[in-house]
Amino acid sequence: MSIGFTSVPSGAIASGVFIEQEYKRQGVAGPIPQRIAMLGQYNSGKTPTENVALNITSAAEAANYFGAGSMLHRMAIKLFGGLGAGSVVVDAFPLAAGTGASTGTVTITGTASAAGTIALYIAGDRVAVAVPSGTLQAATAALVVAAINADVNLPVTAAAVDNVVTLTAKNAGLAANQITIRQDIGSGDASAEPAGVTVVIAAMSGGSANPSISTALTNFGATFYTWVVCPYNTDTTCDLLESAGAARVDPSIKRPFAGVVGYNDTRANYLTWLADRNSPWTTSICIDSSPNHPAEIASAVVGVCALSASAEPARPYKTLALYGITAGSTAPWTYAQMDAVEAAGGSPSYADDSGTVRIYDLLTTYVTNALSAIDESWRYTVTITNVQAKIYSLDQMFLSAPFDRAVVVDDAAVTGKEFAVSPKRVKAYIINLIDSQWIPEAWSKNRDSIVAGIVCEINSTNPGRIDVLVPDIIAVGLRIMAVKYQWSFSA
Repeated sequence: MSIGFTSVPSGAIASGVFIEQEYKRQGVAGPIPQRIAMLGQYNSGKTPTENVALNITSAAEAANYFGAGSMLHRMAIKLFGGLGAGSVVVDAFPLAAGTGASTGTVTITGTASAAGTIALYIAGDRVAVAVPSGTLQAATAALVVAAINADVNLPVTAAAVDNVVTLTAKNAGLAANQITIRQDIGSGDASAEPAGVTVVIAAMSGGSANPSISTALTNFGATFYTWVVCPYNTDTTCDLLESAGAARVDPSIKRPFAGVVGYNDTRANYLTWLADRNSPWTTSICIDSSPNHPAEIASAVVGVCALSASAEPARPYKTLALYGITAGSTAPWTYAQMDAVEAAGGSPSYADDSGTVRIYDLLTTYVTNALSAIDESWRYTVTITNVQAKIYSLDQMFLSAPFDRAVVVDDAAVTGKEFAVSPKRVKAYIINLIDSQWIPEAWSKNRDSIVAGIVCEINSTNPGRIDVLVPDIIAVGLRIMAVKYQWSFSA
């Protein structure tokens, strides 16, 4: 085999030592770099470029760019809480303002006959209002306003007229109606309330329409976003997310993503919501009656899952803890209830003995194919991250030498040219990829069956094209252990 030099003069005759260097990829590409697209709204007074990616590395940066207590800031708190700083690239996409101001009220009645603390929870965040004995209702309302406005990270501002406190969402739109206002969630809250004071809460309402995510999705361009945090769980928004996902799995784009939305209503309503969804590109998770906003739930899920996928893209996401997410006060779901939710394309959650909310199983909403038959192909979200890793590894291999400037030759050709690529040589590269990465990393199984089924051939009508078939067999996460335990009183 002759060595081809680019810079060393072939006709040189004078004494000399030439050392020509070039980069040559050794082995295979490393794990696919996880990258998150986080879509959400920003506060008035901030001026980010709408629908254009802005890289952020912390929740503090999100507060600076988008405003404290904005949707994007609160999403970033949950995202980075599980993700950590610097481990995965995060791009925020600031959306336009929604329409319709969402407001709720907290009405205070009665004079405090004993000192105590009103425990309000706004979007899951505790607001403690210390009320001295003898405080009149209007003065108590003023104390509530002061406590709420003192916490700039809350998604609302407050103002009072007499004894009625009005909360106004910092971001307008339909999603603001999902900001919860609750009282006495924590242990001991109720017993610490000031005697003689009654609190009546009216839920947030008035938000009418969310901004569209269409332009932001279009602006993903050639960037490989492995995860998309979607703040809205309306059918209109999910339709857009799913259409974008279907487009990005196209063979010419090769950028499939896992799109995640949150859900904080009841299990019964969740099942109704799932009936209208059926796509690999929407993953939803329900935290039954949680005080946390759906956008924050989705962010917490993506944070821990992207961190896991950065190390092990084929490992299931069950049992991962969701940072800053609070369970509802409803009874834990039974196995039968969880199984029914999964059969409908939903993802259950659970709270462990410490109260930490965890993923039970993470599923896409895809259940049936175009013929309405049950289809297991894209049921679990980990399948997407597994396939992403395979696409990335193949893409990186074929974009580098010797394929970047190759010449196609047949298998019988005798040549020492490194850039001469035959079907047999392509197959050898693929086998090396399988043996050095897919099998050792537990991304695939049944190695011999995969290799035996690989087909590489020169296209019959285009001599500059090599067609390849790789019949991958994906390794599946352990989901069920079935044990039969038999016992007796004698041998």
